[in-house]
Amino acid sequence: MSIGIDIGRYQIKIVQLQKTPKGYNLQNFGTEPVFDVKRDYDPERLDEDVIIAAAERLLTRMKINPRRAKLVTTGLSNQQSSIRQMKMMNTDDEDELASSLQFEARKHIPMDGTDALMDFQILGEDPKEMDKLNVLLVASTQKNLEKHLRMIKNFGFRPGIVDSEAVSMANSYVIEHGLPEDGANVFLNIGAVSSTLVVWGRQAPFFTRDIQIGGHHFTKELVEKMDISYQEAEKVKCDPEFNELTLKISGAEQKDFTVSVAEHTIYDNLVDEIRRSLRFYIKESNESYFHKILLVGASTSIKDLDAFIANRLNVAAEVYNPTAQLHHDMHSDITDPGAYAVAIGYAMRGLLE
Repeated sequence: MSIGIDIGRYQIKIVQLQKTPKGYNLQNFGTEPVFDVKRDYDPERLDEDVIIAAAERLLTRMKINPRRAKLVTTGLSNQQSSIRQMKMMNTDDEDELASSLQFEARKHIPMDGTDALMDFQILGEDPKEMDKLNVLLVASTQKNLEKHLRMIKNFGFRPGIVDSEAVSMANSYVIEHGLPEDGANVFLNIGAVSSTLVVWGRQAPFFTRDIQIGGHHFTKELVEKMDISYQEAEKVKCDPEFNELTLKISGAEQKDFTVSVAEHTIYDNLVDEIRRSLRFYIKESNESYFHKILLVGASTSIKDLDAFIANRLNVAAEVYNPTAQLHHDMHSDITDPGAYAVAIGYAMRGLLE
């Protein structure tokens, strides 16, 4: 049994997976807010004690005894780590490769001090330069890792594998579906206060970037526009009848204004940041073919968000349900499947070890 724990800024998500000859079985899942639900959500007001209490409530509800858990995978966020794909000389000597990567990491990945930690995954030979290896390098600091491991211990677990949030989010799809042979897929995890973008293909380099826009900002805009409370805005945002993006796609929103320019919203800002990221990727990699944008995260339940992004970027977009690839009979119980992408990626990674 493998446990994946995603510690978010809005809620903590936990999944339990079992590997069988038929594939991955979903054994258990759950979420718990990491803030006082009786008060408006404030990402600046979170503290470690509140997160630990939320984890304890969730573990109790899921009937998980942390002391008996043998396979636990968690991860560092993009704010706590740096990820970069690099080309290195092909060598069979792992010590030589690690030494070279350490040197290259200091040139390419900004770190705050000398206590840098590094790990890498060899992706394979570069198709254009056979004497080179493509290597995915992940770096963080001793301080970040110790803080993370302390929290996991306070949950009651013995720390296990520590992965990367960005890689695990993509892996929740890639492990079962693979990467496109040509071009790249775009993965977007829309979190509470930021969104994690990943671009990856079999021949296209791995790229990730954090976008400082998330579900919290969507809600805040509704609070200001409609002059309602935060809780009311959350309900409006998640209402199946919410049609702001539907109107923006059709252009009908302009009919209510005397000017012809439609209102620029937080959703437009998100698309602008995605577009800016993809343009940078094209410039750096010379890869401009994007198959589709796969959306995960709790905010993907917003009506027509995928259609709005596809319309603005002229790239196919879809809400990805990471639980659909798993064997289970709990489909009707999972109201927000996209929110579990990172946790599922963690649990899958544990079963690959």
